[in-house]
Amino acid sequence: MVSREKATISRLLIGITVICAAAVFIRVLFLLISGPVPESEYDNPSVAQQVIRGSITDRNGKLLAVEVPYWSCALILNEVPDIQQTAKKLEQLIAVDATTIISEAAQRSQYYLVKRRLTEQERTALEQADITGIRIEKRYGRAYPQQHHAAQILGFTNSENRGIEGLELAYERELFPYPELDTQITRGADIEVTLDMDLQYLLDLQAEAINREHYPDSIVGIIMGAQTGEILAATSYPWYDPQSYQQSDVESRQNKVITARYEPGSVFKIFSLAAELQAQDADMSEPFFCDGSYTFTTPNGTETTINCVHAHHTVNPQTMLAYSCNGAVSHWALQTEDQKLYDLLSALGFNALWHTEMPGGVGGTLSSPDTWSGRSKVTISFGQEIATTALHLVTAATALATQGSVMQPYIIKTIRDAQGVVQYHSEPQVAHADVFSPEVTHEVLAGMVLATQTGGTATRTAVPGVTVAAKTGTAQLIDPDTRTYETDRSLASTIAIVPAEDPQYIIYIGAINPKGNTIWGSNIAGPAVGTIIADMVRQGKLTSSAMKNITTYSSR
Repeated sequence: MVSREKATISRLLIGITVICAAAVFIRVLFLLISGPVPESEYDNPSVAQQVIRGSITDRNGKLLAVEVPYWSCALILNEVPDIQQTAKKLEQLIAVDATTIISEAAQRSQYYLVKRRLTEQERTALEQADITGIRIEKRYGRAYPQQHHAAQILGFTNSENRGIEGLELAYERELFPYPELDTQITRGADIEVTLDMDLQYLLDLQAEAINREHYPDSIVGIIMGAQTGEILAATSYPWYDPQSYQQSDVESRQNKVITARYEPGSVFKIFSLAAELQAQDADMSEPFFCDGSYTFTTPNGTETTINCVHAHHTVNPQTMLAYSCNGAVSHWALQTEDQKLYDLLSALGFNALWHTEMPGGVGGTLSSPDTWSGRSKVTISFGQEIATTALHLVTAATALATQGSVMQPYIIKTIRDAQGVVQYHSEPQVAHADVFSPEVTHEVLAGMVLATQTGGTATRTAVPGVTVAAKTGTAQLIDPDTRTYETDRSLASTIAIVPAEDPQYIIYIGAINPKGNTIWGSNIAGPAVGTIIADMVRQGKLTSSAMKNITTYSSR
């Protein structure tokens, strides 16, 4: 029985094998008859061989960053007969130390880039020398025609032409797109920024002048469109040249206008007074009498005294700003409800991180009322216990210039593609509407105008024919380690709005830790702001229609 079953299974397997073999035979026969299978067709796409980085210009078309060809010197090391002799020749022709060439060449096997950018004279000398193993290579890279002007805003590109800092980094994809198909060259977008290089030069000239006379650690300055929020000029001294960024340090490359945060000091009184007026809690019907100090009792019963530089006698809101009276602004702050004061200052952006398209910015710091001590409102009122940047201060000042609304700060104006088609265009935007009433802004501007007149702290900002509204400040700096105020380091600053009757520009300059014969904002930043305003008149930036004597601003 078992033997019969085995025989059946054997016959079944043989049958299956025969059927499979027949199927294979039929398939082979079909392929022979039908001919070879055609190969799949594939066209390798043509990719652009070169990407040209887009340009950056100011609002008037001045080139700030542009793609240019340049020449480099390299060594093909296996073709160099004698590296010692070659290095000596190169040292004479392109001013690269022979010892450095020999040392760095020894660390490479085939290729060594000796000098990235040759002058025209160096290239000609190398061509005429005809040194074995030398390659003079044409490359494409970035040029910055304005050198250090607005350098921290622009940033720079590396050896691969990729953005590393500033707008070059922030807009890398627009400026340097991926290579396109079916074209020889791909061009990046062109970016127009809001900067006005005429104003940038004026601001930078004053930063240089302050540095020569007062030796500060650093200087920040900014000019903003008073009605628009456009950043028209911004400086962070010390500068660097993005064309030679390898020679710079991290400190000089920082855009301190948006990254340096500090207590602003008395320039902040224009905002605290505006908040006190808007809140309508403080009794300002009777003038405040300043005898040189102001003593108040905190909620826990502790007596605290605030000092002024000297006695200011009878003070009202406008003369408080003109004389910069700590006692008066403190007195009115104590009468103002905590949350109201906080909300109004927050609406000005002092708790915000303003997004301006410039990378690396930091937010302002204003603690909430539930963390305030018994003297917090007082110290905040004259610019302590709050941390701001230069950008925060000028942005908040737009509320005074627009009769109440804070404008969104910005620096990118237009982006156009390679065909010139506008891909993006910015317009002024209100960030916070109706923070102050027109009556409040008028009162504050009137006090700032009074500060530029005889007896005020900002007389050195005054310019004949222009109604300047200004506020100076001198603030102690905090030691970052001990968190206490330093006695020998200060911030000298001034903010101005011009012309007061029809604001067009907001100007701010701050000198950190001046070490000359004065520390006062009225003596350091004030004259610089005044010079800028006078130069703006000469340039035609302030028109004759705005240069009329004001009659509506006067002390009460």
